[in-house]
Amino acid sequence: MAHILVVGSVNVDRLWRLDAPLRAGGRLTRHDLVLRLGGGGFNTGAALLALGHRVTLAATLSTDAAGAACRARLEAMGFDLTHLRTGEEPTVPLDILIDPAGERTIIAPATTESRRLTALPPLAADIAYVNIRRAAPAVLEALAARMPVMAQVPLERTERRPAQVLVASASDHALFAGADAFRQAREIGGPALAALVLTDGARPVQLHEAEARRLIAVPPLAAPADTTGAGDAFAAGFIDGWLAGEVAQAAVRRGNEIAARKLTAGEGFERPPPLPLTTVLAAAD
Repeated sequence: MAHILVVGSVNVDRLWRLDAPLRAGGRLTRHDLVLRLGGGGFNTGAALLALGHRVTLAATLSTDAAGAACRARLEAMGFDLTHLRTGEEPTVPLDILIDPAGERTIIAPATTESRRLTALPPLAADIAYVNIRRAAPAVLEALAARMPVMAQVPLERTERRPAQVLVASASDHALFAGADAFRQAREIGGPALAALVLTDGARPVQLHEAEARRLIAVPPLAAPADTTGAGDAFAAGFIDGWLAGEVAQAAVRRGNEIAARKLTAGEGFERPPPLPLTTVLAAAD
């Protein structure tokens, strides 16, 4: 069992299941509305817990009733919350629109999207996983000097993520293409970067290293009802394989395996149960 520091978000996800894909000028019907615990930090951390690792979570929760409900769930799951931060801003759900094919569109509140990481606990861990939108450069440089880091590629091109491995969704980062992808990734991850991993749904995963580019097939699955969190579970699987000493190509396959277990709700990887509507909606009003 490894000790992993997960730096990321814990959200209340408000899921809207739609009767048709989004389209301009369309009129859609929703079938149900569910509130559940979510966020990149939570999803990856939960998968790592299911794989038997110890997870210390560096995230922020509100002190309101919804934040308290989330904290109780995290504690029950076994997260180490010693370094969980609290804030006075009320919990605002993140809306996820899910079409009949399981594809999702995320609408994030401006309050959470504008957060900037300015400090991290000086703890020791076997590896850190970083999935945040904005951070003070010195904080992440200090983190990378203390331990290995795997990080999600930030959406803003001015952000840097010192790391040994960068992971991203190809649909979010079209700038990575062809033979120049690894050089571009090094501008974000720094000279210690060993691999760039680009997931692309059911299409092959792209693995870019200094001397090679590989396409690694994703095993076929029946169309999932909800793809939310699949990329986060992939990251957990990659970390699990990498910590076991596997080369990057084998770690990608481990990531694919864990993402599939998430998509098919395998044992230990089921969707979290709904949060109480009254508690969360009262906090959001």
